[in-house]
Amino acid sequence: MRAPFELEVVTSLRDVRLLVEPTIVIRGGTAALICSRDMQGAPLYSVKWYRGNHEFYRFTPMEEPDTRVFGLPGIYVDMNRSNGSQVLLRRMDLGLAGNFSCEVTAESPSFATQIATRIIDVIALPTSIPILKSDKDRYQPGEVLRANCTSPPARPSANVTIYVNEEPMRATETSLRPSDSGLFTTKVNVEIKITPGLFPGGRLRVACYASMYNVYNKSAKLDFLTPETDPRPERITLNGGAPRTILNWFLLFLVCFLPMVMADDYSFEEDISNYYYNNYDEETPGLVSSLVGG
Repeated sequence: MRAPFELEVVTSLRDVRLLVEPTIVIRGGTAALICSRDMQGAPLYSVKWYRGNHEFYRFTPMEEPDTRVFGLPGIYVDMNRSNGSQVLLRRMDLGLAGNFSCEVTAESPSFATQIATRIIDVIALPTSIPILKSDKDRYQPGEVLRANCTSPPARPSANVTIYVNEEPMRATETSLRPSDSGLFTTKVNVEIKITPGLFPGGRLRVACYASMYNVYNKSAKLDFLTPETDPRPERITLNGGAPRTILNWFLLFLVCFLPMVMADDYSFEEDISNYYYNNYDEETPGLVSSLVGG
């Protein structure tokens, strides 16, 4: 039962809502602020738009002109695409992140008013892919692989994770380094003990993934081949490209077989000398006679 003289308040306005497209605004991009409402058949008196507590745009259909812009640093209203239902903002900067509101007033005896508020995120993406480094180019079982991944400056800081063979690794250290422009550089370090089982198919892959919301996802990868098990000196090569092992065999051949070759050459020369000596008496006189004409 109502108390005496209690008045029933009937409003002709309800369900005021503010939508933002896109939901995440990239620095320098465009955002559409859409204000929806159910007027219940009542005429619209005004729609006012605020950044925080500061009004920057107003639509009043019964006035001429029906739109007004109030100067607010960093806010650029596209007048050609703004009206009583939406406002289009261009060149959004990081300083504009925060609360935006639309206030709707119905023209009725009570001038019913409702307001809806949304938080707009303005982000700065990294300007390049993450940088992944390791302390060595090759690893043997039992050694520790130390890797770090750095994501370039961004705001907010990027989410950085290092994977080994598609398995995420727990970071041994994570650091954020702020810059003078308000951006953050993210760096993650990991350490992995090397085992033969980390080389399925003969390859170990270390990958770094950096992401921000659903608008940025970049990666960098390093591949390491199966570690060698034969002694490293066996694979040292000379300038000509011949393995040292082949050179050693060649030197061994000369040491073992050169004396035999030299001995054979000596026997051949001795046989020739004996031949001329044994046949000198028979062949030489005739040769001398023929030379002197005798």
